[in-house]
Amino acid sequence: MCNLNALVDAVLHPDIPYFDEEHLIVGGVTGALSSLLFGLLMLYVHRLRKALQQIRTLEAILPICSHCKRIRLPGANPDHVDSWQPIEAYITARTATEFSHGICPECMKERYPQLYDRLRQQPNREA
Repeated sequence: MCNLNALVDAVLHPDIPYFDEEHLIVGGVTGALSSLLFGLLMLYVHRLRKALQQIRTLEAILPICSHCKRIRLPGANPDHVDSWQPIEAYITARTATEFSHGICPECMKERYPQLYDRLRQQPNREA
């Protein structure tokens, strides 16, 4: 970056005075400008990464109904019924995730107590 051609030519053509004052000034100015531009680029990349991290944090906050677990679409009016989407549809539309549904023991006990009791009385079965 700092005028490396002059160093290569100094080895290949020793009769040309590449280390005279003009060549050293041009190499120094080129190196200083390259370093300054590289520093500015690194500062810009740092600011972009910081902004991207903030965007990801903001996207991670989902407006979700505490009762039915539907998610409000970004920028949608919370008063309209069409603004709310089931969590499965929301995540499937934005990621490569697919859902398979089951029921946890607590929900089974709360919503289907007879079935829960009957399954608990059966001997353990392997899936």
